[in-house]
Amino acid sequence: MRLLSNVAEEKGGAVMNLLKVGAVVVAGIVLLVVLGKVVSFVVGAFTALFFVALVAGGGYVAYKLVSSGRRREIRRGGRY
Repeated sequence: MRLLSNVAEEKGGAVMNLLKVGAVVVAGIVLLVVLGKVVSFVVGAFTALFFVALVAGGGYVAYKLVSSGRRREIRRGGRY
């Protein structure tokens, strides 16, 4: 029992074609909305990871600079 094929037999092939076109248009709109949300999520996640990596890298460099400076001062103090 296929409802769409019954409509086509009763009212002609034009109605069936319009239903198919409408289904394709609705599916296209849904696809664009879903893809837009997925792309937005991926870009947002990438941006967040980039900033986290940037802050972590900066923190690591700052730690290395501070810790290397302390070691030099301790060695100098021991020599003099």
